[in-house]
Amino acid sequence: MGLTGVAPVLGALSMWTISEVTLFQLFVLFCIGCFSHVYGFVINDLVDIKVDKLSNELFARPLVSGSISRKKAAYFAIACMIASFVVSILFYKELVSYVLLISILIFAYILATIYNFASKKYPGMDFFVAGAIFFLILFGAATATKSVEQLFSNPLTWIVALIGTLQVLFMNMFNGAIKDIDHDEKGLANTLAIRLGAKTRKGVITLPTSFKTVGYAVELTRSFLIFLPFLFLTPFNQIGEIAILLRIAILLMLTIITLFSIHKLFSIKTFDRDHIRKWIGIIVIVMYATTPIMLSSLKLYFILVAFVPPLWFISSNIVLHGTVLEPKTM
Repeated sequence: MGLTGVAPVLGALSMWTISEVTLFQLFVLFCIGCFSHVYGFVINDLVDIKVDKLSNELFARPLVSGSISRKKAAYFAIACMIASFVVSILFYKELVSYVLLISILIFAYILATIYNFASKKYPGMDFFVAGAIFFLILFGAATATKSVEQLFSNPLTWIVALIGTLQVLFMNMFNGAIKDIDHDEKGLANTLAIRLGAKTRKGVITLPTSFKTVGYAVELTRSFLIFLPFLFLTPFNQIGEIAILLRIAILLMLTIITLFSIHKLFSIKTFDRDHIRKWIGIIVIVMYATTPIMLSSLKLYFILVAFVPPLWFISSNIVLHGTVLEPKTM
């Protein structure tokens, strides 16, 4: 939730050179991101409940254990979606721009819904949930614009949206595929990972070269986009040479850590979900810190956003599961 919650916030921050937004508005955007997260993940659990029941390790999930009924879960998900639309009224400026704003949010929900109902049936459906994040970031940017032209003419917004898209694509297509490969196979899921040959046999994981190659390509593309603003966007070259070099050095270090962590995840031979979750946690925390650090070239305190996902992730793990990097219900 912390990861999805910051998506529209990053979209708004990417428009900072054009139109500033208040701290309260950023908080509202974070809440809208959280509402959309709840909708997407609860509907996903509802659709995948039969597949999830095939894994003994997912018994703690509320729907699998029966601690929450399917009907109540559906009502809760829909209520969160409605709440996101209600709260978005706070960004009303004039009718045309507000219709565009709501249309972007609706399209994000449509893509997320398509993913939830088709993710196990057809390969490559991860692009739909990644597309949902793309439009969620675009939604955040649209709340900070004075006109439609500003939204479409700001290259930084599109770079940030693409970075968020690739992050979610990697998280679902590769992190999620490895984590769920055992019961996806049992449930005859038709995912891209399984199509590429990823499988488990007697507790041994097999990840083909084609699967790993696509994974590294997605991450390298994302990393290139992180450094792209420093090459041609004027605001990123006006903060001083030392400040630029410092940010680039930090981003290079995080890129190396991310690639190393991906290598460790892709090198796992024995299927151990807790061990897999640990590397996924590290990848996600480091990967999601890069965009706020890059955006701190506009305003230094933007870097604080980088701490939201890891603190949210770690604190929720401690409260719910008594662990730091190994959630039991992921």
